[in-house]
Amino acid sequence: MVERKISHYVMLQELGRGGMGVVYLAEDTLLGRQAALKFLPDEFAHDPASLARFQREARAASALNHPNICTIYEIGEDSGRWFISMELLEGVTLHHSLAGSRLTFDKLVDWAIQIADALDAAHERGIVHRDLKPSNIFVTKRGQIKVLDFGLAKMSDPAFDAAAATSPSLTATSPLTGPGITVGTVAYMSPEQARGEELDARSDLFSFGTILQLMATGHLPFDGKTNAVVFDAIFNRDPPPIAQWNPEAPAELQNIVTKCLEKDPELRYQHASDLRTDLKRLRRDESSGQMRGSSATEASRRRNSSRTVPAAPPSSVRKWLTIGVMGAVALGLGGMGLLYRSHSQPAVATPAAEHSLAVLPFRNIRPDAATDFLGFSLADAVITQLGYVSTMNVRPSSAIAKYRNQDVDLHAVAADLKVDRVLTGSYVRDGDELRINTQLVDTGPEKILWRDTISVKYDKLLTVQDVVTQQLISGLAISLSPAEAEHLQPKASVDPAAYEYYLRGVDLYAANDFTAAIRTLEKSAALDPNYAQTWAHLGRAYTTAGSLQFGGRAQYERAQEAYEKALALDPGLLEDRIYMANLFTDTGRVEQAVTLLREALKTNPNDAEAHWELGYAYRFAGMLPESVSEAERARQLDPSVKINSSALNSYLYLGEYEKFLQSLPPNDSVFILFYRGLGEYYRRNFDAARSYFDRAYAQHPSLLQARVGKALSDQLSGQRQEGIRLLEETEQKMKQSGVSDAEALYKIAQAYAALGDVNAGMAAFEQSIQGGFFCYDYFLHDPLLDPLRSQPRFPGLLAQAKQRHEQFKRRFF
Repeated sequence: MVERKISHYVMLQELGRGGMGVVYLAEDTLLGRQAALKFLPDEFAHDPASLARFQREARAASALNHPNICTIYEIGEDSGRWFISMELLEGVTLHHSLAGSRLTFDKLVDWAIQIADALDAAHERGIVHRDLKPSNIFVTKRGQIKVLDFGLAKMSDPAFDAAAATSPSLTATSPLTGPGITVGTVAYMSPEQARGEELDARSDLFSFGTILQLMATGHLPFDGKTNAVVFDAIFNRDPPPIAQWNPEAPAELQNIVTKCLEKDPELRYQHASDLRTDLKRLRRDESSGQMRGSSATEASRRRNSSRTVPAAPPSSVRKWLTIGVMGAVALGLGGMGLLYRSHSQPAVATPAAEHSLAVLPFRNIRPDAATDFLGFSLADAVITQLGYVSTMNVRPSSAIAKYRNQDVDLHAVAADLKVDRVLTGSYVRDGDELRINTQLVDTGPEKILWRDTISVKYDKLLTVQDVVTQQLISGLAISLSPAEAEHLQPKASVDPAAYEYYLRGVDLYAANDFTAAIRTLEKSAALDPNYAQTWAHLGRAYTTAGSLQFGGRAQYERAQEAYEKALALDPGLLEDRIYMANLFTDTGRVEQAVTLLREALKTNPNDAEAHWELGYAYRFAGMLPESVSEAERARQLDPSVKINSSALNSYLYLGEYEKFLQSLPPNDSVFILFYRGLGEYYRRNFDAARSYFDRAYAQHPSLLQARVGKALSDQLSGQRQEGIRLLEETEQKMKQSGVSDAEALYKIAQAYAALGDVNAGMAAFEQSIQGGFFCYDYFLHDPLLDPLRSQPRFPGLLAQAKQRHEQFKRRFF
């Protein structure tokens, strides 16, 4: 089969064989990515009942979206052979990571929290793993946990019989699981699982307790030479205490494991979320204990030093371990969320920045199309570098784009951007040389703090950002932390042509030419796939095209893949985390976005865009006062953050229409025209609303917001059918391409309701909630939903939104 084409996959090489079939490395010719294809054994393909169950379970499992659960891409069939296309991961299983040893405390608790988070996500969807064990838990090279084979454990070999009790390594599973059929690997089974009874989520928590003890001690709690001995221990014996092998382990860890391993499911943890909470509390208490005094610190040092770090896996272990099954591929931050005790406690410390700075686009002294792109993109590169310095408040590239190729009044720029220092530059290309003049100006006394000239070879453009950044840091006498200093070290060399394509792509994105930006950044990545910034910006371009230009599902998948590549290359990449969080929010994964952003703000508390995106995520979850607080904090740090493409919608959703309109910038971008029209619509200034809507549509009729505004304008003009037709076309485009912006779907629902099409309005409202927009308090009071409130399904949809809103509130507040 190797090198044969199956559906839209080209088989490259066999990766492994097992009880569930053969796994191949394959090239997806449609999306241009590598995947793992697992072909199911022939007996499944020819057994209608087994195949039907497999399809049902795989579809349910593939609906999981979680950073600690492996992704299923699709289920397919070719010439009667069924296969699963899934994520290709690099790393080793937990089984190989342990290799007979125990983990350090920090690693144990971090990985355990991630596993608990994955189980919680699956159990909320009614999916029970049934075969949780170290070989079904994968650890990527970045320390991210991926739980594997949810649901597929039910489809392995037939249940074992009495003679199998003599085999110490038996794995017994069945495609038709039910009462009386035993499923799972013996040493990790719960008592009810070993008895062949019906299982629920608590069985997985027992298995997890077994794994926890193995991680803490290097020994299984229930062990023996035969399965009969192991079953006896599971049914009748208490596990040895952790202290027997690890005397320095915290007592609370023993309590957690003991509660997991209760024989009676009623006495165990009832939910993975409760277990996750206890693990987080353990991590917090151990961390605070280390800071209480020298004796605690020394005790902690002794405890960690007494634990051996697991040996590296043997060289015979295949570099690429291909595994699969359900869930979203994302950052491994499931176990890194912070604990928040009350609304009044700030999420992160936000000390005032010592310097506020704008880096203006450099001016091309001899303008020409071949080099004009450098003006903005070189400034962007410097801004990106400076973003890692916590004592500097640097305006983002989006704020300075309007100054490209302009002679500017620095006082006016400083007042507009609310900064006290401005970096300006000019450049000229002369053959293979590029000369750049830079100067840093304190705009208060209008004093030049320093100026310099840089001369570099054109194929060494990457050095410009490093040189200018170091000049700024030296000129402002900034003290860097060790982490900041490390991040600002000159980067490894990048292919010169690839870096030029990268700079061109950044410039095209800033000019809103997203299609050309994607094409150019893809060329950069093809020439040099090891430059993290290229992947980060490519992911952002894919996301924007997916949301605004009906690129949809394919673009979202490409965006996530690009973001992950960027973080694999540079785990500290701040902007990549922010871009990925935006993707999570837009695609209904608000909880993941919040976790990611809070972690980013922990180390970069003055990043305006991170605060803005956190406010955006809170808005989706219905935490409107908190959303306003984050957005206002972002605008305090940078008045121009997202100024042309986003609005402070939470004011609108709170019914504070005047504040909403006052928060909009004085420009005529299509987004701002739409939002201005929406604000006037709520204020019942319908003539003004119609005017703004029509101007937005005339400016960019293909954008989703412009089309929704035009539909509302048609309603105001009495052209009801025209408005409905436009909304139907918009929905059809979204469905065809897989666009999943849940807030945009809500606006479509509002427009349908205003136009009197209550059935279409209800359908869009339901899709919005299911897609991840659960702004419950807004739904309660939004006057645009009034035509839908009498519909029989409306209370049930409202209850769905309330349930997720309350779950979110409990988790994060």
